[in-house]
Amino acid sequence: MKRVAPLIVALVLSVLLALVAYRVAVHYATFPVADSPAAPDASPTGRPPPLTREEMESPEAPLSPEQAQAADALERARPIQAAVDAFYVAEGTWPRNLAQLGLGNPDSHAGGPVAAISVRPDGEVAVAMKPHVARGGEIRLVPTVLADGSLDWACRARNYPAATRLPECR
Repeated sequence: MKRVAPLIVALVLSVLLALVAYRVAVHYATFPVADSPAAPDASPTGRPPPLTREEMESPEAPLSPEQAQAADALERARPIQAAVDAFYVAEGTWPRNLAQLGLGNPDSHAGGPVAAISVRPDGEVAVAMKPHVARGGEIRLVPTVLADGSLDWACRARNYPAATRLPECR
């Protein structure tokens, strides 16, 4: 009975290490996006090759899994973009945050590749990506006020190359 304590300590440590390894594996896992074709990687680096000019200009260009995630993130941000647009047209000022639009908090819009969506004081909609998608990656929808008072939106990406390959985010 005197030798049982080291065995229990070893068992507890091995369980803790297994839990840490599982958490790390889940955190860095990339999940397939629904409705996107699974294409084998053609490049030795594991990244898809860049699109040719014809593929970029083609409206039916196939999206890589990374681009599909970026497109999903943009689609998740569209309702917030529309709310900011409507708020600006009605009030003539930018909303300070999501709560002012009645849309909850940034984390309530997490899902798929998106960690959070927020509204900045200048009306910009910021989509933060999950670390396993793009560490530090962000898509920004930036409004510009036109002469007639309506808004024109531009898509900008930071630390997220897959978004810059989307037609609407160049």
